[in-house]
Amino acid sequence: MKKEIVELRKLMAEEGMDAYYVPSGDFHSSEYVNDYFKAREFMSGLTGEAGELIVDAQGAWLWTDGRYFLQAEQQLAGSGIELMRMAEPGVPTLEEFLGKMAADHNKANPDNSFVLGFDGRVVPGSFDKTAKEIFSGLNVEIRWDKDLVDKVWTTRPELKPTDIYELPITSAGKTAEEKIAEVRAEMKKAGADYLLITDLMESAWLFNLRAADIMYTPVFFAYTILTQDSVRLYVMKDALRYGLPHHLEFVEVCDYDDIYKDVAAMPADKTLWLDSNSTNFALYLSVPEGMKIHDALTPVALMKIIKNETEIASTRHAHIKDGVAVTKLIKWVKDNVKDGGLTEISVADKLQELRFEQEECFDLSFETISGYGPNGAIIHYAPTPETNADVKPEGFLLLDSGGQYTDGTTDITRTIAVGPLTQEMIDDYTLVLKSHVDVSMFKIKPGMTGLDLDAASRAPLRAHGLDFKHGLAHGVGHVLGVHEGPNTIRRVAKPIEIKAGMIMSNEPGVYIDGKFGIRTENLILFSEDEEGNVVNEPLTCVPYDRAAINPELLSDEELAWVNNYHAWVRETLVPLLDDDTAAFVIRETEPITR
Repeated sequence: MKKEIVELRKLMAEEGMDAYYVPSGDFHSSEYVNDYFKAREFMSGLTGEAGELIVDAQGAWLWTDGRYFLQAEQQLAGSGIELMRMAEPGVPTLEEFLGKMAADHNKANPDNSFVLGFDGRVVPGSFDKTAKEIFSGLNVEIRWDKDLVDKVWTTRPELKPTDIYELPITSAGKTAEEKIAEVRAEMKKAGADYLLITDLMESAWLFNLRAADIMYTPVFFAYTILTQDSVRLYVMKDALRYGLPHHLEFVEVCDYDDIYKDVAAMPADKTLWLDSNSTNFALYLSVPEGMKIHDALTPVALMKIIKNETEIASTRHAHIKDGVAVTKLIKWVKDNVKDGGLTEISVADKLQELRFEQEECFDLSFETISGYGPNGAIIHYAPTPETNADVKPEGFLLLDSGGQYTDGTTDITRTIAVGPLTQEMIDDYTLVLKSHVDVSMFKIKPGMTGLDLDAASRAPLRAHGLDFKHGLAHGVGHVLGVHEGPNTIRRVAKPIEIKAGMIMSNEPGVYIDGKFGIRTENLILFSEDEEGNVVNEPLTCVPYDRAAINPELLSDEELAWVNNYHAWVRETLVPLLDDDTAAFVIRETEPITR
């Protein structure tokens, strides 16, 4: 058993806790987190973004989704932590597991309550409702005010803010004043007196402000309280060393930690709008008793996923620059792989170098996924010095990466043929491309949802006994998080409606354990056609790998789409490239025939 788990158990016994819950988030339920908040990673050893850990006196269990199954098997080996594969047959949910754990404890100890502990600042407020449901009729005590991991983690990184700066209006498209006015109109419609904004991307978007408090996501730790006549922004000390921009002088700047007492002091006869999925448990319980809570996605969440014309134009520009960088990288890999010396990490480093050569690229949008051969089958694999594989002149290299530019956020996956391929590899690559193209050609007709699009994308793969264990698509923020909700396309009961102005990914894949992985991803912009259907167009501008395409598996319409896409890539990129890379693009984008 990991020594960290053993130390945690000692603290649990001292506190009289029967179980302790360690999720993956921060005080704002962020997907990517500052190093200070990587408590679940520290305790378990799983470095992927998604995972939830439960520890009791006898065992430890970690829940994660299909993206991380293979990675978790490797990283949890020997830890004594049991992997709970989410959504797999026979695997209980974390909530079901906790409910049974409490019931078993009550049965064995009828006079003692089951005590569950966690740090209420890193658990979402929505868990309050969940706990009431799963522990209904049971004798359970929740202790949410103890950060026991902090006592175990003696080398925990410091939590300190970075400087907040303003995103140019040439990128943002709307002023903060305009956005606030629109938000207030939505508050009035909903009858909300107060709006509490806790999601970091929402405060950053609302004020057109950015920072670097989280790697790859240009946000700052903040809360916002909005009424019809006041705006309060809660930030950490020294985050605004240079003050707010002059035109934001109407915003009252408050201390980050004062949010709890200020929420607790709100009038109980008013209505507060919040989203309990991003409002943490401790803050959620600070709301005065009797105050009406309008618990729903905030108006900011729904506004920022619909890009304005300036954001769209700006993002197009970012993708062209990104296309130059990624295309140069693909040529570099193909030119150098036969000489030896390439590794997963050296390829990722070279791509970062090429991105940073592009104007106004200031960061990556996530850790580069560079997986050669069997490592490519690990869906969200990121190479480490221990796993860093040599890239050999055969098979596939899967490269999923993105950049943060002042004018947009990018995300692209290309599976690169680095040498001879088997027929299985070629056919599987083509089937993934077929799925990818079918998404691009799909029309979401009135009454349809993202579920229809998801089913259409998987159909070509399922016809050949293949599928993938991740969502088809996620939203992408504008100079914000590369994974932006709530617009996602995956198999969920109530998907959000896909609308014109959304920018999302299109990324089907195939993963053959122990052999190879294939994923093809473009970012796409949704719009409405003359008949009222929602259609999409690619923003990503990089060739597919013609060496891996079997045209016999593509319909005439699909093949025409690929050729038209390649013609656009050629027309767009060739004038921006050196002669050698331009010649490479011209070769790669020649029309494909049967």
